[in-house]
Amino acid sequence: MSKQESLKDKTINGIFWTFLNKISNQGLAFVISVILARLLSPDDFGVVALASMFTVLLGIFSDGGLGPALVQKKDADERDFNTMFVTQLVFSICVYILIYLTAPLFASIYDKPILTDIIRVSALIMPLGALAGVQNSVVTRRMMFKWYFYANLISLVISGAIGLYMAYDGYGVWALVAKSISSTIVGTFVIWCLLDWHPQFAFDYERFKSLFKNGLKFMASSLIGTANDQLKGYLLGWKYSTADLAYFNRGEGLPGLVCDNINNSIQGVLFPAIAQIQDDKAAVCRALRRSITTSTLILYPMLLGLAAICDKLVVIIFTEKWAPCIPFMRLLCICYVIAVLCAINLQALRATGHIGLIVKLEFIKKPLALITLIITVMISPLAIVYGFIVMNIITFIVNSWPNKKFIGYSYYDQIKDVLPALSLSIFMAAIVYVIGLFIDNLYLSVVIQVIVGILIYISSGYILKLQSFFYVKDMVVNKLKSISHKQSN
Repeated sequence: MSKQESLKDKTINGIFWTFLNKISNQGLAFVISVILARLLSPDDFGVVALASMFTVLLGIFSDGGLGPALVQKKDADERDFNTMFVTQLVFSICVYILIYLTAPLFASIYDKPILTDIIRVSALIMPLGALAGVQNSVVTRRMMFKWYFYANLISLVISGAIGLYMAYDGYGVWALVAKSISSTIVGTFVIWCLLDWHPQFAFDYERFKSLFKNGLKFMASSLIGTANDQLKGYLLGWKYSTADLAYFNRGEGLPGLVCDNINNSIQGVLFPAIAQIQDDKAAVCRALRRSITTSTLILYPMLLGLAAICDKLVVIIFTEKWAPCIPFMRLLCICYVIAVLCAINLQALRATGHIGLIVKLEFIKKPLALITLIITVMISPLAIVYGFIVMNIITFIVNSWPNKKFIGYSYYDQIKDVLPALSLSIFMAAIVYVIGLFIDNLYLSVVIQVIVGILIYISSGYILKLQSFFYVKDMVVNKLKSISHKQSN
């Protein structure tokens, strides 16, 4: 078997296991979140969201960007792994101390004293998570995504049980905090047990300098992107209320769940796959093109279909108290349609080592995003989403420009590749939405709308003979046959 064929098999296998990991774990996480949403108030979720944003932002410094730098490095060895382990552990402890000291200041800005304790406890996930940081990079480099499936499933079951028990017992926001911390602890323990490689307390300064030089670029890119993404939450919580922040986040939850299950699965495998063929421009272009057509074929009908039924679905799942999140969800579905292309183009640049260029692109996009956010947040929370849609269009143009230059994948080619899936999805969503206007029963309406939507989309794919449709079908069928064959033997 040639190296390229072996990489193709690893990529398909990785996509399968990563997707299985996402769809099962996110499905279980969704069920847990639904129960928690019914037990806790929107304000509880808003307070924890503020604390999480603060810890995540500073948490970017906890590994110095060494994780993706190590995955991207072609000749990484034992010394690199151990150096990364020691560095992440030391950095995460230092960042935790900083968070512990600054938590009261952050809490005073929002006049919520409870934020101090929540932040200090929540931030413990950084030094705890650092214990498995290098193992996660090893798993990614080896493309052993099956281990992620087991680790995430076990940690989710245990942490979910803890969170639900505490919510039922009246612990309020601390149920959410305990769920987060226990998930990190269990996930770290499982990875240590499953992986046959374990780090040692060994540090090589020369290897550190090499990794940290690249890591700074990853870290800078992540910091700029995260700070810009989170600024919306900070401003919402400050100008309006933590409940408004919770409605926005809840509206983002279902579309985000859809993208996490599929697009992030593909992108998580795309990064190491492209990193291994980054010197072959034609191969990179083919991989990127396949990633875009596959992602959009699956994601677009789900996102636009969700936009068509979310007015009924939210009330059924989360109850009437979460109804204010419906307009956010509908618009954010449209936002994610564009964001899919933005993410794939950016991931291709990361995998081919153009990290410096990514940082430069951020300095083009982020000032525009900041201006848009400041203007829209002064109007209303919903206006922010309209601003996001405009910025995602600009982001797509900026992110895809380098791939036109480096691998010859132009705007026209990208739009041509996604147009069939987009057109079919819009057609399907329009019919699904109209059907919902004539059925009063919420449950019956959603069931009929979903069934009709699936039938329209699949039958249209067959009738029009879409190449990407049959590629996805064959990939899934072949993988299921392979699993069945292994089990029978």
